[in-house]
Amino acid sequence: MKLNLGRLLSKINDRSASPRQVSATVLFADGGGSRLFEKYGPQRGRQIETRLLGVLTAKIGAQGGVVVKATGDEIMSCFPDPERAVRAACEMQRALKDDSALISLNISVKIGLHHGQVVVEEDKVFGDAVNIAVRMFTLAKADQIITTQETAGLLPTDLGQMARNLGQSWVPGKQGEMEIAEIIWRDSTSQTQVVIYQEALMKLLFARLFLEYRGGSIELMPDHRVFKIGRGAGNDLVVNREQVSRSHATIEFRQGKFILVDQSANGTHLLLENGSRIFLRREEFTLHDRGIIFLAPIISEQDPDIIRYSVIQNAQEVYAREHELKKQNQDIHIEIDHADCTRQVGEIVESEYFKRINALAKRLRAERSY
Repeated sequence: MKLNLGRLLSKINDRSASPRQVSATVLFADGGGSRLFEKYGPQRGRQIETRLLGVLTAKIGAQGGVVVKATGDEIMSCFPDPERAVRAACEMQRALKDDSALISLNISVKIGLHHGQVVVEEDKVFGDAVNIAVRMFTLAKADQIITTQETAGLLPTDLGQMARNLGQSWVPGKQGEMEIAEIIWRDSTSQTQVVIYQEALMKLLFARLFLEYRGGSIELMPDHRVFKIGRGAGNDLVVNREQVSRSHATIEFRQGKFILVDQSANGTHLLLENGSRIFLRREEFTLHDRGIIFLAPIISEQDPDIIRYSVIQNAQEVYAREHELKKQNQDIHIEIDHADCTRQVGEIVESEYFKRINALAKRLRAERSY
C-alpha cells in the first residue's frame, strides 16, 4: 500500500516544516502472521490474516492515520499526532478482543510507536522517528503498546494517565538510553501489568553493582546512598590520577537502575561489553551488563586505573557472585595470615634470645655425644 502524502500533510499542522519533512507519529503493529500459517495452514492462515489486516487498517483510518506499508499482518502507519496514534492503537487492541471472527483464536498484537521528525519521499517514510518506533515495536510483547516517555508526554490528560513508565532502554543511533512507557489500554490489574511490577520488584531486591579496581572489589546495593568517585580523599573510590577531578563522578540507584553521573572537567569514558564506546561530560548513563569505566581517555585495558563494572539483577547470579567474593576474601585472609606467621617466625629466629637458646641447645647436644 502506498502512503497518501497529501492526505498526511493535510492533517499535520506544522506549517513551518518543509514539504517533505514533517512531524508525525510512526506506528508499527504485528499480529504474528507467521504463527497463523504455522498453526492453521496456508489457506486458513491467509483468511485469518486478511481479516486481521482489515480490522487493524480500519482503526488506523478511523483515527486519521495512513498505512505506509503492510507485509502480511505487520503494518507501518503514520499519524498527524500522538493522540490519534495512541487512540488507534488502543482501538486496535480492543477490536481484536471483540471481533466475532477472531475472538476465539486468541490473537494478540504488539504495537510500538513514537512521535518525531520524518522525511516523506513518494511512498516511503524514514528518519529518526521511524528508527525509534521500530525499537519500541521490538520491545513490545503480545497485547502491549510501547512508546517513548517523550511521546507519552505529548498526550492529553486522559491518555497520559494510561501511560506507565518502564524505565530506560537502548535505542539504535542514540548515545544514551531513552525513557520508555507502556500504554495501559485495559484494566491496570491485568496480567501484563502484574508481570511488570513483579520484574521491577525483583530488580529492586536483587540488583547489585560490582566494581573492581586495582585488585579490590566493591559491591553496591539498591539504596539512596550516592557513591562518589574522584581524586579527593573523601571519595568512596579514590583514583589518584592527574586527569581525574577531585569529585569526578557519582553512582546513584534510581528506578531500579544504577546511574553513572559525570561531574568532571575532562569527562568519563566507558567501554561497553558489546564494544561500544561512550563519552560523558556533565551527563549520566545507565550502567548495564559489564564494561569498563575510565576517568580519562582509555589507552589500554591493562591500565591499572580502569574500573571494571558488572551489573547483576538475577537472584541466582547475585548469590553466585557473593559466594565467589567470600571465597576470594577467605583465600586472601589465609594468605595474609600465612605471611604474618612467616614474618613473626623470622623475627623470633633473628632475636638475640633465640640465638642464645639455640647456642645452648647445640652445646648440650655436643656434651651428650661424649
